[in-house]
Amino acid sequence: MALPIAGRRTSAALALAAATVLIGSAPAGADPATPAIPRGSQVFVHDVLGPQDPSFWNPDVLGTRVLTPLEPGVSVVCASGFEPTPGCSTLDMRDWSSLQRSLVFVDVPVIGRPPLRVWMDILPRLDEGALGQLMEHLFPR
Repeated sequence: MALPIAGRRTSAALALAAATVLIGSAPAGADPATPAIPRGSQVFVHDVLGPQDPSFWNPDVLGTRVLTPLEPGVSVVCASGFEPTPGCSTLDMRDWSSLQRSLVFVDVPVIGRPPLRVWMDILPRLDEGALGQLMEHLFPR
């Protein structure tokens, strides 16, 4: 014997409710998932190890190794989504008119492990040392 239309609707509603309970739903106060950072985006790095850190040459310690000393207020940004990281630079957070300075890397071999990638700033700055004196002579302020 076939169910009347009202009975079919009730059965469908009960089946839908049972499926929702069995499958489950997110809690009412749950935060949405954090979207993944797009590959290649510039992200600030907070695990910077400098040469003054005792764990700088320890391959068991994770971190971005920067051989060039960083002044307070200078942050390191790296390309995200790659292993190993293909590019990093420094950004002076105190002076927004300054440009990012690219860092170059050297892979230091480690026996039985992947090499340690060490970043450094080797490009001369236009306002430092002999080059700074030359720039001051050519373009006085």
